[in-house]
Amino acid sequence: MRWLACLLVVLMLVAPALAHADALDEGVRRVGLQLQCPVCEGENVADSPSGLAGDMRNVIRTKLAAGEPDQQILDEFVASYGDSILTEPPKRGISLGVWIGPVVGLLLGIALVALLLRTWRRPRPALATPNGLALDQDAADEFHQFREEFGR
Repeated sequence: MRWLACLLVVLMLVAPALAHADALDEGVRRVGLQLQCPVCEGENVADSPSGLAGDMRNVIRTKLAAGEPDQQILDEFVASYGDSILTEPPKRGISLGVWIGPVVGLLLGIALVALLLRTWRRPRPALATPNGLALDQDAADEFHQFREEFGR
């Protein structure tokens, strides 16, 4: 019975530490997902197997344990590596084009398609020939060119 009580006391003392470790690991993953691995192309720090990413995770873990907020940690990495370290580019400066460019391109594409559809749907004026037949613009141009060449 005494053994069970000792085990219960140990579990009560260890459980908060384990919960804190889990929360800390979640925080490291949360911050690591927002950072690109400088070594592995297309990998974030949380998932990268590289040694540098492991070192970065350790730095993140230390800073989170010291109570630093996520944004401050991210700002320190940006100060060291530049904006390219972020998995999501900032919505300012030249990087704003990454956010606005697709919307502008989509709107321009829609406008171009609408203009083309409007042009294609508009009927061409029919021109009358001397014998009363109606011609479209292309045929009328060829007819006038023929008349000029052969003098009729």
